Amino acid sequence: MNEVVEVIDNGVPAIGDSTLLALAEQAEKRVNALNKIKRAALMATNARDWTDQNGNPYLQVSGSEKVGRVFGIVWKIDEPVFESEESGHFSYTYKGYFTVAGATIEAIGTRSSKDGFFKRYAGKGEDRKELPPSEIDKGDLKKAAYTNCIGNGITRLLGLRNLTWDDLKEFAGIDKSQVGRVDYKKNGKTDTGISSEGSQKVTVGVSDVRKTSGVNAKTKKEWTKYIVKCGDVEYGTFSESNAKIAKDAMDAGLKVEISYIAGQFGNDIESIIKCKPVTERQPGEEG
Repeated sequence: MNEVVEVIDNGVPAIGDSTLLALAEQAEKRVNALNKIKRAALMATNARDWTDQNGNPYLQVSGSEKVGRVFGIVWKIDEPVFESEESGHFSYTYKGYFTVAGATIEAIGTRSSKDGFFKRYAGKGEDRKELPPSEIDKGDLKKAAYTNCIGNGITRLLGLRNLTWDDLKEFAGIDKSQVGRVDYKKNGKTDTGISSEGSQKVTVGVSDVRKTSGVNAKTKKEWTKYIVKCGDVEYGTFSESNAKIAKDAMDAGLKVEISYIAGQFGNDIESIIKCKPVTERQPGEEG
């Protein structure tokens, strides 16, 4: 007499042990391959290729292009799409096609004149006023949209998304303190994120920005440090981006908000942002 075996159909196909093992081995190989890609990609960059955006590492297009050359990525970019609004604001959008090892993806890059990075001003200090969108350089906006498309395409193609500071430290030896920071404003207030324990903040005017360099006695690696002088007090940073923010603020006659740690070798800058005039509109506001 044949034995009756009850079969329960729950919609999930049965997978044999040998198939499960094969899938596990393939998955492990893919994870290892992705880690190797991440390591090689990050090793091709340096601290200047990254920014700290609201506490997260963001790869700039300079770094994306380096990574693209390492992996032999090729791309084709369509002509830009230009859009304008009744308010006078405008934007550029690029679509690109990125290919490596026979795999191709599409990516978009866009930039708008509403972005605070592109606004232009006249005057200094309290007399500083925002100029209309017609004064914004369309060439700058167009170039930024193009580079944004390239950065998006390369990072998506290689899976370089949601990276952490631990990733940068492990694979590229880049520490968060070496990277310049970009902060965004919400409802007129700056969202500066969480500062390190023991950090301090000051709002001051910049009187000078200078550069020093040398060679580490142990690692034999060259280093460059920037000194931001605010009156009689000096603040140090290894980030060129931080130094540029300080220099731009000094040239524009604006104060800066500096978050810093008072350490053995002086005041080390954690982040620095330009303080904008009270009368200035925030990005996206039309009133």
